[in-house]
Amino acid sequence: MNAQYSSQSGMVLVTSLVILMILTMLGLSSVQGTSIQELISRNQRDSNLAFNAVETALVEAEATLSGLSNASWQAIVGGDYASSTSPKIYNAKSLGSFFANAVDPDFASSAYANSLQASLSNVAVQPVYMIEHIGTVTSDEDRLNIDNIGQNPNTCCTQMFRITA
Repeated sequence: MNAQYSSQSGMVLVTSLVILMILTMLGLSSVQGTSIQELISRNQRDSNLAFNAVETALVEAEATLSGLSNASWQAIVGGDYASSTSPKIYNAKSLGSFFANAVDPDFASSAYANSLQASLSNVAVQPVYMIEHIGTVTSDEDRLNIDNIGQNPNTCCTQMFRITA
């Protein structure tokens, strides 16, 4: 009986080591899965912050255009596109599209970049926006009926802008 017991005593050790190795592999894979999920959630948060920062810049640009006075509109339409005034507006009608002319369009460092009035927290770089005046659409060319939505239907012209943030 002693001979049979000594031949089976090593099998318990081998079985224990195999089970321990399986448990170690399960633990390592769960740690790796958790760290990947943390990376995904961090990237999702950063993407959401960047999207909200750009949306803030677009809302501010639209509010800036909506708040321009009639004299400012006349200066813009007349071609007075000084990059030192506020807002800085690029004349795409006479100069061509800013992004079509540039090999590597970096409007953040251009003279026509507009910064936000308030700084945003939790973003790496504060967003900037650029306003391009595309042109004037007169009422007879206005097949989309964009000049009298909520306004006087007797207006003649609609100013078209492209806002990039």
